Amino acid sequence: MLLTALTIMQSLAVINPQPNTSIFISGSTGGVGAMAIPIAKAQGLTVITNGSAANRERVLKLGADRFLGYQHEDYTSILSNIDYALDTLGGAETEKQMSILKPGGHLVSLRGMPNGAFAQRMKISKPKQLLFKLAGRKFDKMAKRYKVAYDFIFVESDDNQLRQVSQLLEELQLTPSVDTVFPFEEVNNALAKIASGQSRGKTVLTIAESK
Repeated sequence: MLLTALTIMQSLAVINPQPNTSIFISGSTGGVGAMAIPIAKAQGLTVITNGSAANRERVLKLGADRFLGYQHEDYTSILSNIDYALDTLGGAETEKQMSILKPGGHLVSLRGMPNGAFAQRMKISKPKQLLFKLAGRKFDKMAKRYKVAYDFIFVESDDNQLRQVSQLLEELQLTPSVDTVFPFEEVNNALAKIASGQSRGKTVLTIAESK
């Protein structure tokens, strides 16, 4: 839970959101998306998100200002001029989210591809920065086409931010969003559940104590 919250805090730090702005958080019914909603709200953002319609009420209770059910509501045809996007899904969804941003908007992806900006931010050596720049070229070109900024995030260990996250979780009284609990013997079922993309939160494995 701390790691998830830290990832979100660092993502928002890269965005550096301004007052009275909006953010689209993809996949709000997953563990990361669900955690991101109250943290983004705590920073004063208007939060728009999407997911399975069956989770609408739960997501709105987390603080989302607007929820779109992906089965019947195509956010790319409904939304526009959004300031920021937090991409928790990757794949084709990354470009879709860029398309709803206003010119000058900013997308941070947890599932895209690291690029040159990521390598510089992580203070990776110059030769390796070139490799990351080449690896992320597709996403940089995509962002340029939509006139937005693209960043990739990989969580870093930061003691100061961990303390801030712990305090924030306590203030917001956030608890992990758990979908299903499996005994360790059913690890394959747990992996299948995750792969299905239908989880409403974390999938948990329990390990029985040895006698």
